[in-house]
Amino acid sequence: MQRFFSLSNRAPISIQLVPNNFRDALIKTITTAIALFAIPLFAVLPTQANEDRLCPAHLQQEVEKVAKSPKLKSSRIGVFIQTNEPQPQILGNLDGDRYFIPSSNTKLFTTATALKILGADYRFATRLMSSNLPNTEGEIENGLWLVASGDPSFRSATGLKSLVKQLKNKGVKRINGGIWTLTSRKGAEIAGSWEWQDLQEYYAAIASPFTIDENALNWSIRPSQIGKPAIFEWENSALAKDWRVENQSITVSKGSSYDLQVVRPYGQKVLIVSKQVPENIEPEIGGVAIPDPEANFLDLLRQELTAQGIDITPVSSTSKKLPPTQDLAIALSPPLSELIATTNKTSNNLYAELLLRALGDRFNEVMPDDNVSAGMLAINKYLQSVNIPATSVSLVDGSGLSRQNLTTPKAIVQLLQIVANNLDFRKSLPISGIDGTLTNRLKNTSAQGLIQAKTGTLTGEIALSGYVSPKNYSEVIFSIMINNSNLPTRELQQYVDEIALLLTHLENCQ
Repeated sequence: MQRFFSLSNRAPISIQLVPNNFRDALIKTITTAIALFAIPLFAVLPTQANEDRLCPAHLQQEVEKVAKSPKLKSSRIGVFIQTNEPQPQILGNLDGDRYFIPSSNTKLFTTATALKILGADYRFATRLMSSNLPNTEGEIENGLWLVASGDPSFRSATGLKSLVKQLKNKGVKRINGGIWTLTSRKGAEIAGSWEWQDLQEYYAAIASPFTIDENALNWSIRPSQIGKPAIFEWENSALAKDWRVENQSITVSKGSSYDLQVVRPYGQKVLIVSKQVPENIEPEIGGVAIPDPEANFLDLLRQELTAQGIDITPVSSTSKKLPPTQDLAIALSPPLSELIATTNKTSNNLYAELLLRALGDRFNEVMPDDNVSAGMLAINKYLQSVNIPATSVSLVDGSGLSRQNLTTPKAIVQLLQIVANNLDFRKSLPISGIDGTLTNRLKNTSAQGLIQAKTGTLTGEIALSGYVSPKNYSEVIFSIMINNSNLPTRELQQYVDEIALLLTHLENCQ
């Protein structure tokens, strides 16, 4: 349940029952006083022309009131707020120059840098190539090459079918010599500082250049009859044919506790479903990361080739592994402007990590064997070029899954000011109460539709940074982060949203 906060700090009026004779005497006394002084009743009440009005000069103290909430006493809170203008006015600063874990606010640095260095029209390419064209009998000798660059949007139902169809249209009927893979992307496919528990989940899918269907398998679990296991279903059972599901769950009566647990032992194609699901619960939707994306991609490619009538002969002693020179089929991703919209709107970690590696590929001559470090270098160079101090940003991944990422609220605001006029970047951010990760936040409040901001969530850490367009004030840029908390995420969101809501009520008070 969403909880909303009042902007007023006045204590509620307490009404108690009193004896009739005392009440009558009290009313008579008040009436006499009003008549004697000839003062209208409304004139003795506090003047409050507009309860929603918040003067910029009072914003800092209002932010501090939220920060001093008893439940946040042991947490760290960072806030930086300024106007969006060439000479910005600082409206609020609470430890804005200190390091915080930004969680998915890290994606702001990744996507802004990608737009600058790669460009809004950049597209990932996935190719099928060979060392020769098909002969008159439709045969390709020396194998087929899958050349991939880590397109995060590549799908088996669209991109893969298109590639194979193009191959077929070129007259290919048989591939002699197997299938090989090639990529320019090098380096680690997961960050060493990601938590083990995250690695089994779909949101921490391996950032492989051979990415297909986001390197994850989706599933759903729904209750069955009382006393029987819950019903587990893969979204696409054909893609999960070599996975094993150990269903130890049980369906229980309505009103019982719901403690469903789904675990994948790391690196194994096994799911263990346990504990209980009440009979009236809506289906649980989830996903699991694929442990070997390259092998998975090749398997799906072979299946699609067979489905479209193209035979594959295995590698033989006479097969030659010749480098590919002939383009046979190509699939291009949507432009980067669309990819960053998915990255930021839905806070997609895989997209962010593959964007980081694409950045690193541009610095291939500097670090040819480590696209991740080269990608971080690209971000650092961009930040230096726009005068954001190197000491205010220390990142180790592109998505924000790592708790080793550090930055200051002020640095995020500085970045947001620099890219404020980039329409592709602005359109990539969720809108309060409307879409993306803000669909259900600040909905049906005065802030709905007025905030464009990137969310960020790890256990005990939360962030929200972006732009606010108050109805009676100029645009404001902000960053709010809470770290080191033991509160549930939803409760932390309420404190962050309370501060964000304040910003929508800013108004000149001259």
